[in-house]
Amino acid sequence: MTRRKRPEKPAPTPLPDVSRIEEANVSRLGLISIQERVPDSFSSWTVDFRVDGRPARLTCDAMPKYGGVPHGLDGDIATALIDLYVETGSPADGLLNTSAYQILKRAGLDDSGRYYQNLRQTLFRLRTATYTASEAWRDHRRGNWTTVTFNYLEGLEFTSGDEDLGLSRSSTLKIRLAEPIVRSIRSQYTKPLDLEFLTSLDRPLTRALYRLLDARRYPPEDPTVPLPSFTVNLMDWAEACKIVDQRSNKIRATLQGAHEELMERRYLSGVDYEGRGRTQKLTYRFAETDGARPDPPAVIPALTEELRRHRISLAVAQRLIEEFGEAHVQSRLEKFQRLIGAGYRVRSRSALLVDVIRDQDGKYPDSPDPRPVPASADAGDARSAARTSYMPTLAEAVDGPQPLEAQVDSALKTLQFLLRERLSVSEYALLRMGLIVGRPDPLEATRAASKAKVDGTLDAYTADLLLLLGELRAQV
Repeated sequence: MTRRKRPEKPAPTPLPDVSRIEEANVSRLGLISIQERVPDSFSSWTVDFRVDGRPARLTCDAMPKYGGVPHGLDGDIATALIDLYVETGSPADGLLNTSAYQILKRAGLDDSGRYYQNLRQTLFRLRTATYTASEAWRDHRRGNWTTVTFNYLEGLEFTSGDEDLGLSRSSTLKIRLAEPIVRSIRSQYTKPLDLEFLTSLDRPLTRALYRLLDARRYPPEDPTVPLPSFTVNLMDWAEACKIVDQRSNKIRATLQGAHEELMERRYLSGVDYEGRGRTQKLTYRFAETDGARPDPPAVIPALTEELRRHRISLAVAQRLIEEFGEAHVQSRLEKFQRLIGAGYRVRSRSALLVDVIRDQDGKYPDSPDPRPVPASADAGDARSAARTSYMPTLAEAVDGPQPLEAQVDSALKTLQFLLRERLSVSEYALLRMGLIVGRPDPLEATRAASKAKVDGTLDAYTADLLLLLGELRAQV
């Protein structure tokens, strides 16, 4: 059994942190077995069910050489990948440039050799396992159910940091998420995710069951309004969980520890069994609502609708207004519109808008140029002023000195976001080494890249950076 050191138990979370989201099809279908270990020979499964009264089917075909079907910690890694992808602005190509260290950190897993080995196996399972959802994948834009076939990861490229060709702290990765998952996220078919609570749970099995339960808690037609309870046939639930041994007593034994932890943490108020053998029914009662059906959703305010028009999900829009207040959000929305109107160039406008709203460090001045623009200046001058303004980096916004590892991680993350495919995976690995030795300096590199982004000179910045990395490679 794979176990982690139990963190100090935080107070129960009364409501999900809707600043984090997950794709609703993935969470509802439960693509990854909740079991912490499965036999290598368990390389396929099929689940038949009904959607809107019609037959539907979900299948998985995997490779025994990589440890059978995706399971256990694979769910934590998959959730982290989607979260990192959304954080980068959900690019249409589905690409995520990241590092092995960043993935483990986001998944809440230990930064140790064993977990880097587990990460490599997980990524190969997610790359090679083929899923087919027959009339079971919701096309949110059209409002119907479709059939899709995909691998969770459509592309995987990474650098190895040791002689075993495995992953290590220095490994950088380029990952391409499955096109159906990318399409769903970009069409905002998502549900809230309390990532802090999820990563605080002790066992992979508990975390996997929590993800599956939390998905069932939200209706597929409207994955934003939670239900008070969920009832399911025990055998159907075993199939949904992808439990290998489907004898009723073994199913209950497999789930027992996860049930106890989720009730101890007050996510569940109770778990009730009714009946015997294969006809048993299982009812989960969620603690936050304690059996009372929630009030009907309120009419969406105009400000929320305005944020949604800029491709911000309903959950995130509501969270921003709740956290910062309507006046602040309205003011920052107007600032965002002035930036765009002045010619500020950005790959993802929705990501920029969220960052402008959350900014507490003055990254975005009220005037696109800190210096007053003469009244006679035309629109072209204004756009030029916007491009030459300076935007502080994420690393500069952190209070107090950071350890070197944190500085390098923060700088690499910023540079990967800004430069994207201008550097290859191996060049990102060399860049990480350079940041560690101060060539380039992490803070200076991110500051210069941020300014190049504003000035529209990222290609020239990249060329200079590659020259520096070439000198570093020659000395290694």
